[in-house]
Amino acid sequence: MKTEITSLELYYLLKELKPLVGGRIEKIYQKDKSFMFVIHVRGEGKKFLKVSFPGAIYLTEHREDYSELPGFCKFLRKRLMRTSIESIEQKGFERILEFKIQAKDELLVVIIELFSNGNLLVCDGNYKVISALESHKWKDRTIRGGIKYAYPPEQNNVLLLNEEDFCEIIKKSDKDSIVKSLAIDLNLGGLYAEELCLLAGVDKSKKNLSKKDIIKVFKKLKLLLSKMVCANIVGDEILPFNLKSLDSVGKKFSSFSEAIDSKLSKKIVEELETAKDTRKQETIDKVMAIIHQQEQTINGLKKSMKENQRKGELIYEHYEIVKKTLDSINKARDKFSWKEIKEELKGHKVVKKIDEKQGKITLEI
Repeated sequence: MKTEITSLELYYLLKELKPLVGGRIEKIYQKDKSFMFVIHVRGEGKKFLKVSFPGAIYLTEHREDYSELPGFCKFLRKRLMRTSIESIEQKGFERILEFKIQAKDELLVVIIELFSNGNLLVCDGNYKVISALESHKWKDRTIRGGIKYAYPPEQNNVLLLNEEDFCEIIKKSDKDSIVKSLAIDLNLGGLYAEELCLLAGVDKSKKNLSKKDIIKVFKKLKLLLSKMVCANIVGDEILPFNLKSLDSVGKKFSSFSEAIDSKLSKKIVEELETAKDTRKQETIDKVMAIIHQQEQTINGLKKSMKENQRKGELIYEHYEIVKKTLDSINKARDKFSWKEIKEELKGHKVVKKIDEKQGKITLEI
């Protein structure tokens, strides 16, 4: 199932996140690499912003169990709670969102990277990293606290391209087909690159297109960037609008976030239910093991009780013999050593064993 959003999808999703601007961050939760920001928006109440790394962000209606409080979440609460969101922007056409946060006496920048393993960073107003969920070092950039945040190498921003620039990029592309050039060079991803080729009526496998065909693709790209959101789900694809390349009627949603939430949160709820059933079965197994152990103990006690009861009955039945034997041994102790007594009692028909250290005498009656 799809769990990461593309740059184009983030572009459309951003429009749904814009109403959070002016909102106040009330609470932050974390579970593994999943975060929940509770944001109070004036006139609308609480909104729940879910960030699920490596590559998803959306508004959710589902609450999860956030019983633990990791160290990074404690840091986020300390720095971001009771702050207001000043702006939310997509970095170019990258899978990066920037939240400008106004704290009491400082401006903070929260950067959410929705590519690779995903990352969440808190920077000061000059983009110096205060703390990051994960620190990394690549040949072209380093992410860690104490240094200025470095963006990944910038790709072509389709939002700013004019017709001439677009034609130049396609012509100079080293990719072996137009669809790969659109998907990789222009950061559209395979699904939307194929949609563009279909809408423009060009062979997606061709590399060298005529200028006329390239312009047709460019015009369809502009239309793709100006669609009204009509969120739907077709198979595993969560879409901000209908695609001609997926010639199928999907389930409709009132917002793109709602579509993402219904798919991803459903998976989370199912996992939680499975985990709950597993824990329930484990508890039942533990209780049954305790009951089995207790039953064995009870059976052992019953057996021991019967044996001890029979021993008592035997002693009572042969009381005179037992008393006489024990009295004789006690009297002998005044004159003789244990060694002498045991030697004297060898072959005795009643006394079979004397353990002076344990204070035990074994009789056969």
